[in-house]
Amino acid sequence: MRGRVCVYGNPTVDVIVTSRGVAVRTGGGVYYTALSLLDEGVKPEVYSVGPHWLFLVNGLMEFKANPSYSATPMVFRITYLDTERVMEVAEMSPQLSSVDEHSGLCYTVVNPVLGEVTPSLLKSLRIKSIVLAGDVQGFVRERRLGPLALRGSPDVRELVGVFDVLHMDATELLALTGSSSKDEALGRLRKLLRDGYVVVTEGFKPPVVVHRGGFEVVGRERVRVGDKTGSGDYFLARLFVGVVEGLPVREAVEYALEETDKWLLEREKR
Repeated sequence: MRGRVCVYGNPTVDVIVTSRGVAVRTGGGVYYTALSLLDEGVKPEVYSVGPHWLFLVNGLMEFKANPSYSATPMVFRITYLDTERVMEVAEMSPQLSSVDEHSGLCYTVVNPVLGEVTPSLLKSLRIKSIVLAGDVQGFVRERRLGPLALRGSPDVRELVGVFDVLHMDATELLALTGSSSKDEALGRLRKLLRDGYVVVTEGFKPPVVVHRGGFEVVGRERVRVGDKTGSGDYFLARLFVGVVEGLPVREAVEYALEETDKWLLEREKR
């Protein structure tokens, strides 16, 4: 794909706990999104705040486009119990500010993990984005230490219509819409959309694509692996590339699913 690609969000240090043991990795929405774009041959401009050493360790220093750093990293502890994932926030990095914005026009992916992109910054980025894709995770998560909590609000629901392409999982969908069932939540989500669409994933199930005209199940059952950390972020970037290159929505989703499953299986082997 041609043109500038700007990616927003803070990297993380992830303490991953599975049946195999404990591993410490770099992660975060911006990290896995950038990794996916690089696998596509796309060099992103990364707009992010975190410690200088973290960008050196995770390989993003070459692509960092804004001058801001912080002393504190974002640290998550992620525990996988069978099919359940439990997340805790151990440390928080600061939010991005207006000095961290790109200038000119860009194809933009906004993928925060814990409120580091504010609603006002997102609306400013909308004006300067040819295509704006994102993940709702960093907007519905409460910005505080301790067990991760999700909370929908009128301000966050308003942001849904800002995106051309948006990803969320089923748990985030329920929190965002304040619904008690998936069907009820999908109906409410449709009313929040404008011209864009949302892809809702749910574990190993095929995702649901939601737009103003309705919703449809796309693809097939996902690959089963023990550690799916970062898969939603990786998927979003591949979906974004498909959309920018002009693929129909269904084809873009199927392509992103296939590439993400390949990546998960390769990582599982390693």
